[in-house]
Amino acid sequence: MKQLYYTVLISLIFLSSCRLHVFKIFDLRPKSSRSLKADSISVTILLQKMEEAYGLKTWNSIEAYSIDFEDEFYGFMGKQANPFDAKNISFKLSYIPGAFDGRLDFILNTKARNSWGIQDWNTYVLTDSELIFKNKRDITFWLPTYQYFIEFPIRIQTATAKSYIGDSIIEGKDCSGVIVSWNTLEPQRKIDQYLVWLSKETNRIDKLEYTISEEYRFLTESVLYQDYKDYNGIILPSSLPVSSNLLKEGQLLHTMRIKTFTTNVVSIKDLRLGSDLKKDRKK
Repeated sequence: MKQLYYTVLISLIFLSSCRLHVFKIFDLRPKSSRSLKADSISVTILLQKMEEAYGLKTWNSIEAYSIDFEDEFYGFMGKQANPFDAKNISFKLSYIPGAFDGRLDFILNTKARNSWGIQDWNTYVLTDSELIFKNKRDITFWLPTYQYFIEFPIRIQTATAKSYIGDSIIEGKDCSGVIVSWNTLEPQRKIDQYLVWLSKETNRIDKLEYTISEEYRFLTESVLYQDYKDYNGIILPSSLPVSSNLLKEGQLLHTMRIKTFTTNVVSIKDLRLGSDLKKDRKK
């Protein structure tokens, strides 16, 4: 119900400011770059350098990982987007890299005493050691979203449409901009665009802009990748503040924080609890 209210709310906000565009899918491509054709060779080289800068070889040696994670939501819009019962929430995330199998274990500042999980897009709640598979939209959205931000430099390598759009100064740093998607660079109803700003000095992401076309076709968000830390060869940002085109410049929707990162503490078996899970139980 809250997710439905949030959808209606942002639709009304956007309609009030721009009635015509609410029916269109937002296009992240700068107007000056919309005639550009996909240039996969040069962009692939940039993305491969990015992948190496985040510790590809170490990622390939990991079966599963866990992260102590925080998410803090701000203001009225942040409250509506927040799937939790506190504006500042702490939990442990555990994932299998490259898959969509993971679990969120609540730690502090919440009435919930259970865990959320997802296995092959089937969502479940684990409470007092009782496993209950149930279709829960917040789990379907947020668990893969958190994982995608964490693994983005590795996962985006599968993109099939790529183009260099130029250079810019992002947070005081010289960056190269590339836009990536699948099949085509043009806006699509169920496939997002990603505008990646890569530091020329480190080949790491300084800023990531993206659409959420399947859920909210007129909504775009951006996240800064800040305060990088090296976890034995895995390079991760400690802070990921998120802004939205529905907010005023300088305002934040929420800030994600990575506090710790450990590998192979949980096993693949721990994260694939539904051994008899069938594909037809998918959302």
